[in-house]
Amino acid sequence: MRYKVWRSNKDKSLHLLCREGAEAFEALPSVVRNMGPWTGSRDGVVDRLRLPYRAILGEQAFVVIYAHVSKLDLETPAGMRGIVAENAQCPQCQGAGRVAMYHGLRDKECPRCSGRGWIRSKP
Repeated sequence: MRYKVWRSNKDKSLHLLCREGAEAFEALPSVVRNMGPWTGSRDGVVDRLRLPYRAILGEQAFVVIYAHVSKLDLETPAGMRGIVAENAQCPQCQGAGRVAMYHGLRDKECPRCSGRGWIRSKP
């Protein structure tokens, strides 16, 4: 599903976010449609929207945003999207969190991972 952002010609800081398509714009309440003449702006995929905008768009089918164009951040940054990489298993203790000491007579906390059993993977 895609979205479309409209900018008011009367007030350049007033933006309207709704689903893409003429039928979605025509389905808006008349009060919202009469806030401007509207000029088309950005568009994109709804899944990339920030959570508050996505939630409101799902509930009431439109979002009215008052922000300067340069401050309008609708989508989540590219680094934050998607699945978070899993942490790599510690190569020194093989995920146990403990390492042998004195030729196996004792064990101690792994110095590399501090007993967690994993280390942060490099992106």
